[in-house]
Parts: sequence; C-alpha cells; structure tokens
Amino acid sequence: MQIRYAPSRAATALTVILSACEQPMTAPKEAIVATVGDEVIGETELNRAVSRLGKLDEAESAQVRGKVLEALVDQRLVSGAARIAKLDREPEVVLALQQAQRQVLVEAYMERLFKDMAQPSDSEINDYYTRHPELFSARRIYRIQQLDLQMASSRLPEVEARLKQSRDLADFADWLRSQGIDGKAGVVVKPAEQLPAAILSQLRNMKDGQVTLLAMEPGRISVLQLQGSQARPVSLEQAREAIERVLQGEKRKALVETEIKKLRSSGKINYSSGFAPAVPGTQGGKSSEPASQP
Repeated sequence: MQIRYAPSRAATALTVILSACEQPMTAPKEAIVATVGDEVIGETELNRAVSRLGKLDEAESAQVRGKVLEALVDQRLVSGAARIAKLDREPEVVLALQQAQRQVLVEAYMERLFKDMAQPSDSEINDYYTRHPELFSARRIYRIQQLDLQMASSRLPEVEARLKQSRDLADFADWLRSQGIDGKAGVVVKPAEQLPAAILSQLRNMKDGQVTLLAMEPGRISVLQLQGSQARPVSLEQAREAIERVLQGEKRKALVETEIKKLRSSGKINYSSGFAPAVPGTQGGKSSEPASQP
C-alpha cells in the first residue's frame, strides 16, 4: 500500500495508516515500542510504516514518528474490537483477508523477481530518446478543442462523412444535436507526454486548424481540432531520469509476463464448465475436453 504524506498534514495520514494490513506479532528479540493488550508493536514495524509516507528528511521523520505510532496503536485497538465482535469469522471478511494475504505474497514474490533486474543502460536510454522525438527532441505543447461523443461505433462512417462536410466544429455540433448524439466539449492544453499515444500520433502530423476523429473505446468517439502548438524540446539529460523509469517499467512488465507464463505452464489449472477462457479453435471459452470440477 502506498501512502503519500506532507508533513503539514500528519492527521490526514493517520487514517490512511489505519487501513494498512495487520502486521504479525513482533519477534521477541526486536525492540518493542508499544504494547496493546497481548500484542506488541516493534520498531521495525514502526520504521516500515514511517517509510510508507514517502521520502522524509530526519526532522520530518522525527516529527511524524509519534503520530504514526499512535495510528498503529489505534489500528491494534480497532482490529482487536473487530475480533471480539467476531467480524473475522464473517464470510466476506474471511475472503477479504485471504485476498489481502495473497496480494502481499504476490508483491513480495515480484519484488524478489525484480531484485536482480538489470538497470537500463546508457545505450538503451539513448535509443529510447532517439526513437521518440515527439516526446523529447520534437516535443510540443498542444492546445486542443476536443468533442467526446457517446454513440455506437456503427455510426462512425456517417459521423466522419458529416464532419468532412461541415463548415466548422460549431456547424458539426449543430448536426450532432439534431441527431440526438450526446457530446461533451472542452479545450485542453497538454504537453505531448500527457496525451494518449493514439491522440499524439495524430496530432504530431496535423496542422493548426485541422480536425481528426478517433474511436477511443466502444461507445465513445473523440473529435479533435488542433488549435495550436508550441515547441518545447527536452534534452537527453533532462529526460534521462524519466526514460529510465519508463524502461524499468517495461522490463518489469516483461519479467512478470514471462514469469506468469512459466507458472501457468507448470501449474495445474482446472476450470469448471463454462468458466474456461476462450482458446483459439474453440467457441465461447468451451474446451474440446470437459473441464475438471473443483
């Protein structure tokens, strides 16, 4: 669980900490900072809770340390009251606890998987910078008139034809209203890196005043008019840290996909009838062989 914290908002952070998962009882040899009934709160747990608040200097850490400890005490009291009320035996709570435990194990497994992952090399960073001029050397800030339409994708050819015939967006908007097509209009100003790849790939080749139409997702179409743009290039050194994060993310994603594929190939997975995922050569996810029943 990630917690963002500003030293001036210590009270707000306390409620977030209370939602963290229960920590196991501290080992006897560890320094104990507090006890709540039969449970202890160890210094390791306290340090870990403080670290979740983000990067804090020594003074900030000292400032919030006591407040974090009180939040952990409150957590013990509330969870203890929940057990006394036998909430930990309710089916929904049991399921939620099991899911939380699995998630913690997944995150621990992935962290171990990423531990020895190679950091992006200079050549990889340079190559990424070169391959994406629209984000760096030719980066621009775009001013866009955007019209989001809620409509069936089957009407896309009709709408596209009408857009080409319209004198301007106002004329096109009048036609949309006459057709009962709902839309939401607005003007946005965004740098290239904040735009979806599908939109940026269109805008980078457009001239001021040009209009394009994109099917964003089922039932939603965006009409974009480029009102203007300004060049704001970013040097390799300025972009290096951001590129490194992107490449690390890509490497992590590839590692996860490879590991999941390996685990699936070696694991024993049985789906009940009607729940198997669709497989090429089958219909509706139904396998040619009967699925095992749990």
